[in-house]
Amino acid sequence: MVVRRKDPVQKKKGLLKGRLRKKLGERRIKVEPFTALLPHIITVTALCSGITGIRFALQENWEAAIFAILLAAFLDGVDGRLARLLGTASHFGAELDSFADVINFGIAPAFVMYFFSLHSLGNPGWAVILFFCVCMVLRLARFNVMAYDESKMPAWGKHFSVGAPAPAAALLCLSPLIFKLSGLGSFSPVSVAVVMVCVGWLMVSRVPTVSLKKLPLSQHHTIPVVLVVVILLGCLYSEPWLTLSVTICGYVLSLPWIYWKYCQFMKVEKPIQHVEN
Repeated sequence: MVVRRKDPVQKKKGLLKGRLRKKLGERRIKVEPFTALLPHIITVTALCSGITGIRFALQENWEAAIFAILLAAFLDGVDGRLARLLGTASHFGAELDSFADVINFGIAPAFVMYFFSLHSLGNPGWAVILFFCVCMVLRLARFNVMAYDESKMPAWGKHFSVGAPAPAAALLCLSPLIFKLSGLGSFSPVSVAVVMVCVGWLMVSRVPTVSLKKLPLSQHHTIPVVLVVVILLGCLYSEPWLTLSVTICGYVLSLPWIYWKYCQFMKVEKPIQHVEN
């Protein structure tokens, strides 16, 4: 009678295969539904739109470059609200949105203005671009810190925006080009540089500005808000550059009024804090 002995190499391979099958059986692959991925898809689409705006600027197609950045701003306002509506908001989504905002509202508008005007200044023009982009990164970093740690946010931060929001800063950065397209005037390269430096400072400052997310709206304001949006969309379709110019002027003129509202808020807030202490 012949006794066959198992090859130790084959025995070891069989043991390894058994352990591998056991681990694969215990591990469950979590499949995300499409609704959970939809906000991320919108964020990536906004990122692609912002990068495409740089390509249009290289081709000196200024109108398409501005509309690509505006589309990115619109999608940026949709993805976060959609994630909260679907209950799929996550830390990954917030970080992805911040990285996309750096490109859409920092790098893309800065490069558009560089190709449009600031390249004629040489190294000083490039320094202005670097300053604006760094200010955008610092602004978004501070926003993320305040979002995850509310103790870092000032008391008035729940009613106003701390500094200029990223989409508003991008629109202000593009304002010299928008004013030229609307026929309201033109800016020299030095004036464009001054505008971008002021906008960069406004982003990283603690100046209170208007925030659409924090407006005290209720159900009674639904019809007026819808009518205003419809009128704004109609004006954008018929006279886009003039409408954008008026919007920019309205935002700039709102800064003193918002600061006055901030002073009124602090007058009420300081006595309350004194009583609590």
